[in-house]
Parts: sequence; C-alpha cells; structure tokens
Amino acid sequence: MDFITIYNFPPLISSILFLILGFLVFIKNKKSKINKKFLIICFVTFWWQFSWFILFSLKDEVLAGYLVKIGYVGIIFIPITFFHYFVSFLESVKKIDKYILRFSYILGGVFTIILFSSDFFISGFYQYFWGFYPKAGIIHPIYLLFLSILATRIFYISLVDLKLRRITLSYKYYQTKFVLWALGFYVLSAVDFVVNYGYEIYPFGFLFIIIFLGIIAYTIVTHRLMDIKIVLRKSSVYLISLSTVLILVVAVKYIFIKFFPDFAIWLDIIILILALSVFPPIKKHYYRLANKYFFTSLYDGRTVIADLSDKLRSTLKAENIYKYLSETFINSFHTKAVGILTYDEKTKNYLVEYNKGFNFGKQKKIHLFSNFRNAFIKQNQPVVVEEIKHVAYKKHKKTIDLLTKFGVEIVTPLNVKNETIGLIVLGQKESGDMYNNEDLSVLEIIGAQAAIAIENALLYEETKNFAAKLKKEVKKATADVKDANKQLRKLDAAKSNFISIASHQLRTPLTVIKGYISMMIEGSFGKVTKEELESLKKVYESNERLIQLVEDLLNISRIESGKLQFDFHETRLEEVVESVAEELSESAKQKGLALTYKKPNKPLPMVKIDGEKIRYVVLNLIDNSIKYTKQGSVTISLRLGVKHIHFCVVDTGIGIGKEDLSNLFKKFSRGKDISTVNPEGTGMGLYVGRMMIKAHQGTIWAESEGEGKGSKFCFSIPI
Repeated sequence: MDFITIYNFPPLISSILFLILGFLVFIKNKKSKINKKFLIICFVTFWWQFSWFILFSLKDEVLAGYLVKIGYVGIIFIPITFFHYFVSFLESVKKIDKYILRFSYILGGVFTIILFSSDFFISGFYQYFWGFYPKAGIIHPIYLLFLSILATRIFYISLVDLKLRRITLSYKYYQTKFVLWALGFYVLSAVDFVVNYGYEIYPFGFLFIIIFLGIIAYTIVTHRLMDIKIVLRKSSVYLISLSTVLILVVAVKYIFIKFFPDFAIWLDIIILILALSVFPPIKKHYYRLANKYFFTSLYDGRTVIADLSDKLRSTLKAENIYKYLSETFINSFHTKAVGILTYDEKTKNYLVEYNKGFNFGKQKKIHLFSNFRNAFIKQNQPVVVEEIKHVAYKKHKKTIDLLTKFGVEIVTPLNVKNETIGLIVLGQKESGDMYNNEDLSVLEIIGAQAAIAIENALLYEETKNFAAKLKKEVKKATADVKDANKQLRKLDAAKSNFISIASHQLRTPLTVIKGYISMMIEGSFGKVTKEELESLKKVYESNERLIQLVEDLLNISRIESGKLQFDFHETRLEEVVESVAEELSESAKQKGLALTYKKPNKPLPMVKIDGEKIRYVVLNLIDNSIKYTKQGSVTISLRLGVKHIHFCVVDTGIGIGKEDLSNLFKKFSRGKDISTVNPEGTGMGLYVGRMMIKAHQGTIWAESEGEGKGSKFCFSIPI
C-alpha cells in the first residue's frame, strides 16, 4: 500500500476539507437542524472521498473487492442527504417533498442491501493506471436515474424559491442563489460515473466538489449562511499565523544546515525557542490586520459591553457618553462613521447630537416617517438598511433613500420602555464587510444601555438648567408672598426632578444587574448548581421589585412635572384585562386563591386609551387583591354602562377600614398595619393609577365593608 501518491492525494485533501467544514458548521450551532444536515452531507462526501484515497493506495485485490462496496455507501446517500438539506433550507412544506424524502431513504437502504448481498449494483472492479475502481452492475443505471430525479427536484424547488424571494430580494435570496450554484458544481462531479463503465480516465470530480466548498465558504463569509462566520475567521487567522511560523522554521533550518553544519546539535532547540517566541506577536499582527481590513469582528462581545458599561456609569455628561459610544464602535466594529441622534417629540424629528464620518452637511434635523418608526424603531432591535431595502423598499422608500444617501448601514433604536429617545447610526466598515449576527447582538445590548445613560444625561442637564433658572426667579420674588408661593411650587417641581434623576441613576446599575443575572441563570458564564440557581432567582426577583419601585417613582415625577406622555388608540378593554388575568393566574394559584374573570356576554365597544397605561392600572389592582387576600377568591369583571365601561376586582381579603378609604389613593399612603401583610408595598401604585385614570377622563374608587370583609376596587372609562 502506497501512503501518498499523486493519484490518491486529491481525494485525501478533499475528504479532509469536507470533514473540517462540516464540523465547523456543526460546532457553531449544534441545535440547528440545517447545520446538522450539512454535517451529514460533508460526512457522506468524506466517506466517499476517503474510501477512494484508501482504494487508490491498495495493492491487494481482496481488500479492493470489499472497499469498492464500502465506499459506494457514501455515494448512494449523497443525493438523499442533499435533498434533505434543501427541503429544510428552503423550508419546503409540500407533502410531495416529504413523501419523496421518505421514499429516498427507503430506496437508499434497498440499494445498500443489494450492494452488499449481490453483484447487481457493483460487480467487482476495474484496475486502472491509478488503482482500483468500482465496476457498475446491471441495476447501477437505476441508481443514476434516481440521482437525476432527486437533482432535478432540488433544482426545481430552489428555482421556484428564488423566483419568490426575488420579489423582496431578502438576504435568503442570495444564500439560496449561491448554494444552488454550489450544488451545480457538485453535480458536475457525476462525470466520475463514466469510469464505472470502463472509461479509463482519472476521476477528476474532486475538482468540482472543492469548488462547491469554496462557494459555500464564500456564502458563509458574505451572506451569513448558517451563521458560522466567526468560527471560520478566527480559525483562519490562527492557521495563517501557524503557517507563517512553519515557513520561518523551515527557512531557519535550511540556512543552519547549509551554512552552519557544526551547530546541528543545537538546531532543534534554537528552532523551538524561535517558534515559541515569534508565534504570539505574529498572531497578534494578523488579528489586527484582519480586524481592520478583512473581518472586523474578531472581538469579545462580553468584554466590549462590560467596558462600555463601566464608562457609562462614570458620567452624566451627554458629550462624554457620545464619545464613549463612538470609540467603542470604531474600535470593535471598525466602522467608518458613527452618528447619535436624539428624538424631538414635538417636531417628530431626530436631532444630530454627535457625528463622526457622516456627510450630513448643514442638516441638523432628520425626519424619518412615522410608518418607518412604527415598523422598525419601536421594535427595539438594530435595523440593517440593506436588508429592509430588499424586504420593504416600496413601503418605506423615502426613509430608506434618505438613510442610503447618508451612507447609513445600521440603525439602532434608543428606547426606554416604549418611548424612543434617539438613534445610533453606523456607516460602512473599513473592510467593506457586512455586519453579522454577533455585531447585531452586541448593538442591541449597547442600545439598551446607551438609551438609559443618554436619558439620564439629558434629564441631568435639564435639571441643572432648571436650577439656574429657579435661583434667578427666587431672587426676584423674595419681596412678594404670592410670588414666593409660586416659587415654592417650582421647588416642588425641582424635588420631583430630583426624584427623577435619582431614579434614573438607579436604573442604570439595576438594568446591568438584571442583564448579568439573566446571563448567569441561562448559563452564559458556565453551569450553576441548583442551590446557586435558587439564590440567583431570588436576587433576580428582588432586582425586579427595585426596578418596579424606580419605575413608580419615575411615573410620579413625570405626572407631577406634566411630562407623562400618552399614546391613545382604539382598543378593546376586555383584551387588556384578559391578558393581565392570564399573567397573574399563576401567582394566585401559588397562594391557593380562585382567580375568576367574568367575561362580558358580548363584545364591548372600543375605547380610546393608552393600552400600556391602563394595563398598568389593571395589573396593579388585581395584583393588590392577590397580595392582600390570604384565602378565598379574587373576581374580575367588566360591564357596559350608559356612557362608560366599568372594571371591578372583588376579593375576600383583609378589607379596608373607613379611616383608610379616604386616604387610599394619595401619594405614599398605605392602610394601617398593612405592612404586616405585605412589607414590600410603597403606597405609590394606587396614586399613579388614579392619575392615569384621571388622564383618561375616568374615575377610580374603592369599597369595603370593613377590616376582614374583603375589598372592591373599580374604575370607569368613557366610551
């Protein structure tokens, strides 16, 4: 048996390449069905090519007789695995394709049985100048017909899919296009079948399957196919670095042997020291070049996020925040342009607060149409302009053309709750490479952190300006009591602003804590024990309560300063109530309470409300009933009045004393001894709820026959 020859080397190389690529794809996402199916394609191709490598190396005819059949198992299942991959990749749900797939696997099994039980499929072998090769049996043409039918069906469903996707030109269109081209070259490797029928030409089909590999690798790098971009890039930089060191080692060894033969004893030690010393700087140099000119994604996302979080926590100046964000994007993504825009609710325009690299000219205001904001900005996820151009160009033509004109490639919303405070826009990368999934994930997290930090900075600046103005006004009005009273009211507003600032200062670390605890619970930093998981969940729940407390403080601040914004839409109130009842059903169940929602007999009229604000009130009232009811039931109802819709929640809980009823909806007010039942309450929820219902021109009230006799909380909203 010859180990390596000019004839067995090509199938050896192609088999190794297929095996490496298959496992790289699989390792990147082990749960992906498409990645698993691609691994199977690579494995059966490896089986075929590696078997031919051994076959072309053999001299023993007995072994060759076995191997020609063993190797052909891979060939039998190649078209079947390709068909299975394409059905999943194209998301084909047609019954005929499912039937074809099942029949194909059955027929593949039948062919395999015939292959090993008789000579009808492969009847021995030819001995050519390069080695042994399988000889086609009498039913081999049936297999070729079967292969042709499967290949034709694959091309048909792919072309239909391409035609549909060309309408939108989504990124999936380009993936399908290139994968289909790759398959076309793989099919050309069928030229090797003529060798099975006695034509003595070297089987050069390996050239076509290597081209297939090249096209697949290109599609992975440029069009996010199967999302294994980072794995290929990091490993490729490592391999290039290793290759450079090996070339240096060979060169040094050659020079020493040729010119310094007396130092041969020390040669290996010198080479080892040289290799170990130069590999780290060479690898670092190639990573730097790859980041800047080729790949722009060889960074640690968690480190980038952690470093930026530390910087954002250290400042309340907007200009510093903009600078930190810009440095982060330029250093990690190597983007050519960074812009930060804030949203003006009054004019519905975005104001350019920071720009580095964009050619906005003298334009300080940018208008993005409301349909674009509703479709993309409010979704709170980074938007790739090129992708939405393919998906929804006609619908958002003006906005997309404007973003394209400025060279914007990525738009990242800055949203706090459901309010948009601005945008981060990024231009093209220095390498011209596209933004990948890792970039988008990092951008989404940074967007959430930056939104809170920028809002805090803007509020801080507003408060500073307000304080300066207040000081000036107080100095003028000291002589007049009436004016002094006005100033006292302004001081009360300043107090509310202080609460707002303090609350916003709390939100940043609380949000960071929530993010890291979530990642720890999900196992992002490694597996945790059951005891550790329980402790983490308790920390998470306590953090959630703090976040809710901060949110209540902010709502009070916004209400008292007149800055609480409402977004009124026609809504069905029963849908809001039903959603909250379902959400809190588990909480009631854990306490052993019967939670009942009495739905209206017929649909109620639509009401014009801010769904999120009313949902807050409903959630607060039902949650209070559950918290303050030890046993019995909580009953929710909706009914139609003459001009109003009435909501009520009735419980069998601790009840309310007469002295407490009059103070119940006041700020920071709680019933007597109520903290012994629920120590976590703040007395803010009912006050915030009253102000929200008042903004809807409705009324809210509570009823109770006394302590221990249950409670009834209701509100009404005009139709």
